[in-house]
Amino acid sequence: MRVLAMLFSSSIREDDRWTMDEATLLEIITNILVTFSNRILEVLMRLKIFTRWTIITFVLILWLASFSTIFYYVEYDLDPCIHGGCKGDSSIENTSVNGKGGLRKSLRAVSSEDKFPSRRKHVHMTGRQGPNRKLADTDNPIYFLHIGKTGGSSLDSMMKRYSKTNKSVKKLYWGYNHFDWSYIEQDHRKKTFDSQSNKIPFSVERTADVVTFLRHPVSRSISQFYFGKTLPWAKKSNATFLDQSLEEYLHDADKTWMQPLNDGEGGVDFLAGTFSSGGWVMTDEVESEHKEYLRRNKTAACLLAAKRLEQTVWFGILEDVDRSMKLLQISFGLDSTPVLPKKNQATKGYPEPSDEIKLEIEKLLPKDMWLYEFAKRLFDARWNYAMQVNGQHKYVPPILPPLPKFEG
Repeated sequence: MRVLAMLFSSSIREDDRWTMDEATLLEIITNILVTFSNRILEVLMRLKIFTRWTIITFVLILWLASFSTIFYYVEYDLDPCIHGGCKGDSSIENTSVNGKGGLRKSLRAVSSEDKFPSRRKHVHMTGRQGPNRKLADTDNPIYFLHIGKTGGSSLDSMMKRYSKTNKSVKKLYWGYNHFDWSYIEQDHRKKTFDSQSNKIPFSVERTADVVTFLRHPVSRSISQFYFGKTLPWAKKSNATFLDQSLEEYLHDADKTWMQPLNDGEGGVDFLAGTFSSGGWVMTDEVESEHKEYLRRNKTAACLLAAKRLEQTVWFGILEDVDRSMKLLQISFGLDSTPVLPKKNQATKGYPEPSDEIKLEIEKLLPKDMWLYEFAKRLFDARWNYAMQVNGQHKYVPPILPPLPKFEG
């Protein structure tokens, strides 16, 4: 069966590794063989061609083939789509498996520039085989992926302090600004370039420690709206939304400031690295075809963002700050649990919007809502492993939530 899978997917095999395409084809081939064999068995039994012991032997062979496939999945812990995450939207181009482009084209599209490693032989490659390394394990520089209005300013100051005062290891810290994943890759590539050998021993996964902080997209959006009212440019230009309530702003068909409602600014665009050059978020300043593809293909952007969230050495969730700080303590090897300081908060509180308004905002943010749901699952998986909840000694990777049905 593995030989068949390799023959079917030889056109996309790279670096002598099993790709997500091969694994998916392996599962499909196995299911087809088992189903077909069962049908043959039924016919043979009706025709009484097989003896009882021959039938039993035939069934045992089928069972062994099935268990071999299951063992293969457990051994190498294959990619998110194999875990059921792509069943809600199996084609990356929002088509059915048998529709235009098909499964092979869909999976290859996501893998074109940033592949999902399948045989993960290194513990630090992604969280699928186990949680990433700890911050205290290496002297890798820390990159803080600062998503706006998630409590990032508070975390920024705290991370800077601990990266310099940690007893076990001193680490360079890169934060202070808003930048996406493409900027991290470009910046880290420059810093790790070996001018003598003319080689770039570059890998964000292995030689950089990326951390980030997430917040519920609706809460983040609301906070962004009220924070915008304090910005100098808004006051200087006498922006319309200064005098609007959240509901009025939401229903204003002529609004020009869209930042609170931009789907992706709550996490997906930061992790996927798809921000446009020249904006408020620092990027690699390259407008590549891959970026354009990810902007059009929201499903692919979501999957890439989820993959990169798994590659973070640590991430926290503002709504779960106590457990987030505990995991940070463990990762940094601190003597006590850090306390997140409160910075950059609105000087005045703002009214709590109705549930109807929150639901309206939520419907405008399908990418970020999906990522947040996955983040909670990933966070729980890391927590359960770190704290050995219910005696759990083995890391159990999370299953991807059903993907949204994006319009257009």
